[in-house]
Amino acid sequence: MPRIDIKRVRREKRLAQQDLASLAGITREYLSALENGHRVPSLALLEKIAAALGVSITVLLRDQPGRGE
Repeated sequence: MPRIDIKRVRREKRLAQQDLASLAGITREYLSALENGHRVPSLALLEKIAAALGVSITVLLRDQPGRGE
C-alpha cells in the first residue's frame, strides 16, 4: 500500500515546514500532522503540495514494503 511521503521530498528540496505550508496554503501544524501520518490530505490538497514542491503527486506516493499482499 502506498504511503504519502511529503517529508522526504520537502527535505530533498531543502524547504522548511513553514515555507512549504505557506506555499500550499496550510498551517505548519497541519503540514506536520500530514507528514507524520496523523492526517490524510484530500486529493486537492495533495495536488497543491505537489505543485508547491514542483513534483507530480506520484513522487509523493511510495510503496510501503512488507505491507499488504
